[in-house]
Amino acid sequence: MCKVGDIIVVDKYIGDDGKEVNKHSFIVIDDNHSQIGGLDYDFVSCVMSSFKNEEHRKRKLKFEENIEITSDDIASGKTNSKSGFVKADQLFYFDKKKIKYFVLASVDPELLDELIKIIVHLQVKNKLKQNTQNIKEEQPV
Repeated sequence: MCKVGDIIVVDKYIGDDGKEVNKHSFIVIDDNHSQIGGLDYDFVSCVMSSFKNEEHRKRKLKFEENIEITSDDIASGKTNSKSGFVKADQLFYFDKKKIKYFVLASVDPELLDELIKIIVHLQVKNKLKQNTQNIKEEQPV
């Protein structure tokens, strides 16, 4: 069972390009059952990515929608002590019954607050991408 603030690892999911992606981390930002476009979901999350090197880090953090996450931002659970970033402009909708995942850790409340504030800011600017590919009938189980 995942909850808001958890870092989860999803076994397989459909990315915004329509292709299947294996083993990726997400931060859960909403864990309420609801619907979007007539499709049921029970949590929403933002995808995380790793930095390849310092140049990649600098380039990615120039964008307002990317938030750095370090091992200091992990409140509990496992960490690989690598820093990465959260893509706050990409919301992924999931149905827990249609995917395989596990809870890896949880983020510090301050990072979660910052993430939510940026999402709201991006929503006002109409800059959010909503991925509902993973709640459609055919799933990569």
